[in-house]
Amino acid sequence: MKKLNLQQFAGSLTVTVYKDAHMTTASASPSSSLAKDDSVALTLTPASGYEVNDVEVVSGGVTIDYDPDDGYSFTMGESNVVLNVTSKKNNLYKITENTWVWVNGSGTELKRNMKYVRHNNGAIVDVESSGTAVTVNADVVAKLIEAGVLIKI
Repeated sequence: MKKLNLQQFAGSLTVTVYKDAHMTTASASPSSSLAKDDSVALTLTPASGYEVNDVEVVSGGVTIDYDPDDGYSFTMGESNVVLNVTSKKNNLYKITENTWVWVNGSGTELKRNMKYVRHNNGAIVDVESSGTAVTVNADVVAKLIEAGVLIKI
């Protein structure tokens, strides 16, 4: 005799999302009355200074998809889904005012509100450059932070 999972036909599947302390929002839409093959969108908002680290599928056997324009989503399987969302500190900084620095022997302007990623070696690299990325060494970065020109966001 074949057993059937009647939940998938009845539209009674659910999604439960757990989050760590640095996630402001972590929710699924819809999160209840779901059936197999329903699409579910996740709203994940980390606190200031944090970013999403991982969306772990605790149960339910789904695959989480990520699209830069649409965010996180998945398609329901045959059972309830439980997710655990974790965050991590981000390394994003921004320049508060236009500033000239010397990079590799030439003057380079760091533009106001441009975003930079800080690496483990202390240097920063711009993330919004349409051309060649600008890297600023750790000594200059320390002086920019001390002067309040480079701030963590």
